[in-house]
Amino acid sequence: MEKKMDDASTGVAVTQVMADWISRTDDACITPVAYQWARHVLLDWLAVGIAGTTEPLVRILVEAYRGSAEQPCLLLASGQRAAPHDAALINGAAGHALDYDDVASRMFGHPTVPVAPAVLALAQSRSASGRDLLRALVVGHEIESRLGEMVGPSHYQHGFHVTGTVGTFGAAAACANLRGLDSGQTAHALGLAATQAAGLKCMFGTMGKPLHAGKAAMNGLMAAELAARGFTVNDSAIECAQGFARTMAPTLNGFAPSIDTAHGFAIERTLFKYHASCYLTHSTIEAVRGMRQHDGVDLDALASMTIQVAGNHRGVCDIAVPQDGLGIKFSIQHLAALALDGADTADLGLYTDGTALDARYAAAARRMSMHVVEAEDRDTAVVTMHTRDGRTLSRAANVAIPDTDLDAQWTRLLAKARSIAEPVLGARRFDRFVDAVATLDRAPSLQPLFEAIQ
Repeated sequence: MEKKMDDASTGVAVTQVMADWISRTDDACITPVAYQWARHVLLDWLAVGIAGTTEPLVRILVEAYRGSAEQPCLLLASGQRAAPHDAALINGAAGHALDYDDVASRMFGHPTVPVAPAVLALAQSRSASGRDLLRALVVGHEIESRLGEMVGPSHYQHGFHVTGTVGTFGAAAACANLRGLDSGQTAHALGLAATQAAGLKCMFGTMGKPLHAGKAAMNGLMAAELAARGFTVNDSAIECAQGFARTMAPTLNGFAPSIDTAHGFAIERTLFKYHASCYLTHSTIEAVRGMRQHDGVDLDALASMTIQVAGNHRGVCDIAVPQDGLGIKFSIQHLAALALDGADTADLGLYTDGTALDARYAAAARRMSMHVVEAEDRDTAVVTMHTRDGRTLSRAANVAIPDTDLDAQWTRLLAKARSIAEPVLGARRFDRFVDAVATLDRAPSLQPLFEAIQ
């Protein structure tokens, strides 16, 4: 991925390389570790989506697009149903409504939320097996990460929400694989994804951001379904002169002539959120929490604070004065004040309009500044605090390191899921939901999972 694409030809037929790999990837290609990771990402996304169903934006979408009881696809935790495309839209928005879903550094976005609702709807409408669903998740993650690396940070910095843009390709790839499309059909599905991919960063902190995820799921599913019916488009739409990559990324990275997973799949580098806010704020939160724990300081000790982060934070989590609960999730200063005060930033109930307008936190945030440096390390935050008693304290943190202890990761994800999804499902249904996900790679039917989460 080192070679820069600085001329009229990439030298690689990217769309076709992806299509060939997607169409030939079957169960035997996926390692046990990748299947294990797929169960982890599905547990986390479903829990976040179930918790997100109570958000106003989800209620609006349900009112607008729910279908009759005869429709094939469930809407999470509602007892209602919809057509596949509408279910992907609504469930996708629900899964991103809390901004608590997983992320991927290679993709520069949220990998599971565009893919899972699309394949969930398709799997339900086609009576797929648990292994079919998990395989499609692995495939979707791989394509998102490969394409995310190709368009690189310039695509994101130019103003595009990668979850909405690159995520559309992940959803299309996953659905094409689940649908069993051949290489030619898959290339057209990717072309259809290319011409539908959208999402602007100016929507961060609004209902528009979760809509991007829902639309990516919906459009990716539509791309695969249309391609299966013979709908044709430009089959080099990713790399061609006026295609996705060149029109939406000022600087591009090269693409390998084949997709090699010998050293692991992209899904194995997924990063999970344990704070209910923008992922770019998490290193800062952890640094401040470390300062509170190890240096014995709290909010009352604050004289001033500098938060040093990389350039990718600018225009994302720098809302200086949030006006509502959603805005807090993208305000690094406000979150630093909350963390310094010992607030539980994993608590969904923390992100309210009252917290945003709290005079004490607003005053503390005004004594903090976000200092942006241009650095290759996009994930480390360095927090320097000056205390009222004259001390200068400094701590750094980097949360963008994938876990290697998968048993411990499952335990942590299970605790997170229980805290946010069990209040919606109830204890008995929640336990059935967890059991269904845990055994999904051996399940001939998805019906037990659907019964638990509907």
